[in-house]
Amino acid sequence: MKRKRKLEMAGLLCMMPWMAFAQQVEPLTDPVRLFEDGKTLFQRHDYAAAQQTLTQYLQQEPSAEFAEEAAYMLVCTSYELNKPDRIRQLEAYVGQYPDSRYINRVYALIGSAYFFDKNYPEAITHFKMCDIHRLADDERDASLLRLGTSYLKEGNLKDAALWFSVLKDVSKEYQLDAVYQLAYIDYARGRYDEALEGFRLAGADEKYAPYTPYYIADICLEKHEYQKAKQLVDTYLEAYPRHEYALSMQRIAGEASYGMGRYAEAVKPLETYCGSPEGGKDRKALYALGMSYYQTGVCSKAVEALGKTVDKQDALAQNAYLHSGMAYIQLKDRTRARMAFEQASAMTFDRGVQEQALYNYALCIHETSYSPFAESVTVFERFLNEFPNSAYTEKVNDYLVEVYMNTRSYQAALNSIAKITHPGDRILEAKQKLLFRIGTQAFAQAAFENAIEYFTQSIDLGRYDQQTKADAYYWRGESKYRMEHYAEAASDYRLYLEYTPDRTGEEYALALYNLGYVAFKQKQYEQALTWFTRCSQAKDRRIAADVYNRMGDCHFHARRFEEASAYYVQAFTVDPSLGDYSLFQQAFVRGLQRDYAGKIQTLNRLLTEYPASQYIDDALYEQGRAFVQQENNAGAIERYTVLLQRFPESPFSRKASNEIGLLYYQEDKYPEAIAAYKKVISDYPGSEEARLAQRDLKSIYIDLNRVDDYLSFVSSLPGGANFDVNERDSLTYVAAERVYMRGETAEAKASFTRYLQSFPQGVFSVNASYYLGLMAYNEQNYAEASAYLDKVLAYPDNKFSGEAMKLSADIAYQGKEYEKALGLYERMADRSVSQEERVEAWRRALECARLADHSEKVITIASSLLAQSKLVPEVENEARYARAKACLGEGKAQEAMGDLTVLAKDTRNVYGAEAKYLLAQLYFDAGETEKAEKEVLDYIEVSTPHAYWLARSFVLLSDIYVKMGRGLDAKQYLLSLKQNYQADDDIQEMIETRLKQLENE
Repeated sequence: MKRKRKLEMAGLLCMMPWMAFAQQVEPLTDPVRLFEDGKTLFQRHDYAAAQQTLTQYLQQEPSAEFAEEAAYMLVCTSYELNKPDRIRQLEAYVGQYPDSRYINRVYALIGSAYFFDKNYPEAITHFKMCDIHRLADDERDASLLRLGTSYLKEGNLKDAALWFSVLKDVSKEYQLDAVYQLAYIDYARGRYDEALEGFRLAGADEKYAPYTPYYIADICLEKHEYQKAKQLVDTYLEAYPRHEYALSMQRIAGEASYGMGRYAEAVKPLETYCGSPEGGKDRKALYALGMSYYQTGVCSKAVEALGKTVDKQDALAQNAYLHSGMAYIQLKDRTRARMAFEQASAMTFDRGVQEQALYNYALCIHETSYSPFAESVTVFERFLNEFPNSAYTEKVNDYLVEVYMNTRSYQAALNSIAKITHPGDRILEAKQKLLFRIGTQAFAQAAFENAIEYFTQSIDLGRYDQQTKADAYYWRGESKYRMEHYAEAASDYRLYLEYTPDRTGEEYALALYNLGYVAFKQKQYEQALTWFTRCSQAKDRRIAADVYNRMGDCHFHARRFEEASAYYVQAFTVDPSLGDYSLFQQAFVRGLQRDYAGKIQTLNRLLTEYPASQYIDDALYEQGRAFVQQENNAGAIERYTVLLQRFPESPFSRKASNEIGLLYYQEDKYPEAIAAYKKVISDYPGSEEARLAQRDLKSIYIDLNRVDDYLSFVSSLPGGANFDVNERDSLTYVAAERVYMRGETAEAKASFTRYLQSFPQGVFSVNASYYLGLMAYNEQNYAEASAYLDKVLAYPDNKFSGEAMKLSADIAYQGKEYEKALGLYERMADRSVSQEERVEAWRRALECARLADHSEKVITIASSLLAQSKLVPEVENEARYARAKACLGEGKAQEAMGDLTVLAKDTRNVYGAEAKYLLAQLYFDAGETEKAEKEVLDYIEVSTPHAYWLARSFVLLSDIYVKMGRGLDAKQYLLSLKQNYQADDDIQEMIETRLKQLENE
């Protein structure tokens, strides 16, 4: 790098206008006298007095004969006195007297004025407007010096050299200045021999003696004459230890020592120079200092100095990155070494450096298993493509095979293998394992069909690794099980048991467990019992407890109640956290064994020990039934009443409500029975229980001879709740229903419509409305379907309620009526009997609440969903993610932390991938930068197939490092991300914004 020096001495000469001192004179009033005196003062260079006198003259209406000359002298005094408005006055004179005999000199004065103001372009323009050679010799020489200097200041070396050459030829006073400036121009152009001659000539004069040694020494340095440069520096520093160029001479001393390989000797002068404001920006000196540190083993200082040289893209930066990487290797910091090698390998200024950097970059990635964006595969491929004849080629090929075996960038590795025309056994073994791993990723994302395809391809390559083949059978079976293809799943589980060499691991027990479930789902209870028995010693307590419960269920279905009860007790003992089901089943068995007291007592334990259990409503109902069996009607009514109060939407509440009426009826407590039955009819209109209640209510009123009261009550009921059937009503409906059952939908639609027109409050109006709604739904006439289904739902507990809710909720969801759909799905969840139905309803309700931007509802529903037992992972992930995002939306970061932490444990699925990033962002926002950094670095280590969130984490890591004052690390991560992340989204904009901010700091 050339060190350009301002030539102050010549500049100072240029900066000195001609000045003199004026004497005070008596004021004169005669115009002629004023003009003559002003002229005399001007010629004597008494410019202040001349300006005063000439100003008075021009104020007294001067004659045309002297006006121009007076104006000329007046503007000259402004120039000589360095008045702020001198340029304006000079230019005004040119405008007023364009043909003046003084115009040539005025242009020169304007040029000089601009020169002194450091406005070099305007100075050049005005000097070129005058004929410099027509000026007086002293002014000509000064103008030539200023014009040459202006060109030099503007970087126009060619024209500067031209005018300094003219100056050298015509001026005795400034000849030495011209020689010096011409030497500098030769120096700047790299014409060192010519420059040396000029500097030696100029250096003979004491004016330039302190300056020329610097340039001579620097030229020796550039010509690799390091010893000579060092000697010049030593001599200079003895003569001028405090001169302004002494600091720059330290640089030359350091670089000369570095050039001679005397690295320890180079450090001190380079430290002195680079510690200054000027040296702190000198990339070449910083590079020499960094390399001197590196060569002397001071690697921590080496990376610091070299890191300050990489703000440009050139060969120096490429070398600096390479040696920074090597220094970081010595410091055992492979992360920073990897990033440094990566940047060096991305530059093409020096192919040898690039090759070495790329090889080392590949090794760092391989040794640290670093591969957030498939670098572990692509870097070795890139090396073989860019340097096919490298001495490292054979080693790289061996490494690539290892990468295939161990990388987490499964798809990239698979794509790489596909490019190999004749893969060997080791490559095919790697391919088998990669296909299996991609399958597990698809499984984690609930993409079961894709998972099955990959597992099948892995199995087809199964001869290379038996354990991988067995594992592929197991997980293919899991995928088929999730898709409810139970027979196919069982076949794969059995093949796993056949092929796996490891019969003691967790997956072997799980295969037996799953085979038991497959048979259980298909109601093959004896076969299920066999499989469950084989895995009953599972190490996982929850699985073991569940196995005992299922074994109890198998005996229960075979009516072996003693054995069933024993297994339920064992399940409770193994894991009491799942004991609510065990207790409920024990109680149920005791009821079947007619041990009603034992049933009630066991259910009391369930109610007491598991107050939040999903079996609470079942338990209350079964307790009521046990009291009935004991003929303890009061106890039964009390239990049923509690059930109605706590779970009014439960299907068991409808039954309990009806049974309360029946118990009062059996005890001849007619007023209580009438009230109970009326409550059933009003609370559950259209239900089977309401129909039975109305039948019994009718009997009671007849027994009491209160038929009019009954008829009055019935007349007050809406048609759908009136179960008294007249013949025409019944025949009309039955005829329409038969047409529908034959599949003649058009005629059925007309018949049901006529029925409703004839009997708008008919006994079968709910049925007809349902069928009309269903037909409209199938015809995608959703508005009509919704109208009919709403009529069905007006009677919430009729036999069509469940299906009507599903259809109506689906219509509302498709129509983006999320609030309506949400309410329906919540009702479906509350009335669901099976856990599968309840979970599905909650899932749909959760989605509606999220789309309706109802954060509190999302949190509540997700919590209800997570309270369900034995959730499959993908459902649990959905619920945790939704709850965490809702909490964040409500500003409840701490509440979100728990769910995000759980989700972040598995970054294979999209919920975990985003959660890992969000955790780090929350730590950063809370000012916990070290925790945020640790989270992101861990994320980079575990990686994810969802590259966007990992890329966001890289961007966040750069923000973390900026906040920690580690700008270089921030830049390195951003550059790495820029080079390796290829998606077309907002990441690149984030990168560019932050890189610009780092450049401006």
